[in-house]
Amino acid sequence: MSGIEKFSEALASVQTLAPRVVNKNKVAQAIYTRQVVTVVGVKTATSRFLPVSHAGYSNETYVDKLDLLDKTRAEFIGRKLKGAERRAHMTLFRQMTEAETNNGWRGFFSDKFGRECAIPDGLCIACWNCSLFGGLQAGGVATFSRVRYFDTFSVEDGVECIQTDEAPEQMAIGNTVGEDLSVERGEASFHRYEYVKAGTRFPFITIIESPTLLDVAGYVAAVKLADQHGYGKYSANHGKFSTEFLAVSTGYPQFSVLDMLTWLENGEQEETGNGNPGNERAEGTTTENKIADKLKFEAAVGEPVSLFGSEITEIRKELDKEFKSYLNALNNAGK
Repeated sequence: MSGIEKFSEALASVQTLAPRVVNKNKVAQAIYTRQVVTVVGVKTATSRFLPVSHAGYSNETYVDKLDLLDKTRAEFIGRKLKGAERRAHMTLFRQMTEAETNNGWRGFFSDKFGRECAIPDGLCIACWNCSLFGGLQAGGVATFSRVRYFDTFSVEDGVECIQTDEAPEQMAIGNTVGEDLSVERGEASFHRYEYVKAGTRFPFITIIESPTLLDVAGYVAAVKLADQHGYGKYSANHGKFSTEFLAVSTGYPQFSVLDMLTWLENGEQEETGNGNPGNERAEGTTTENKIADKLKFEAAVGEPVSLFGSEITEIRKELDKEFKSYLNALNNAGK
């Protein structure tokens, strides 16, 4: 049996994602299991990135920073990761719905979930996105998030990776529409901000509770979509990333983001050959191998099934098939 087959067998059925009626409302309450899936990787900024979670000042924006492990690091909080990836997941969800149905995603959502689902103010609480990321209807029902995010931090020191507003390369935005250019521009017309430089790395860990294969495949695909849309402030032009998935496992991580920071600082993300003993991976895989040897997991029940390298790509290939199974589950619900 292949690794992906063992992995799939350990997960819940996609049938569990069909909404149930609770107090006359459709609610996506996934069946609770003791199983989890942990996704581990490294995000590398490919453009300027502004991780901002504080209010800042009227005409200035500062990168979130934290003194950690003897460095001042850029901080990328889990809430901001989740927000961007949830929106990307919904975009993916709607695109697949359009491709597989005839009445468009709006008609489909209204028919199957009782209302169109809009993030964050008009959640339906019944769809796959609400089942995975959670949601609340004011004065109504709620679903708990099954995705657990962790804050992450830059591998590189802030001195190296953060462009400050004192530097000559610092960024400033000014509004020149209708401005009298014969008058010297005042400092107050600029909005100044710091940014994290391209090439900065952020290791991450995400845990999915009571997972189905559709949940895992959809999450992996949504991360790649979010990379191109952008994270952080001014994401229309900035905040683009490249994500490398290092491991996907049916177990809890026996390490933390802090451990990953140390490993990456020590040059563990290098080519080493065929990687982790006891885990089948293609010969010649590169950057993930050395750090993958340190990625240990522990399952709540039984032994964890861990996938690396090209096996993670196989998970994404399961998305279309699993989504069709989800549509069948919706069509059969209540029959």
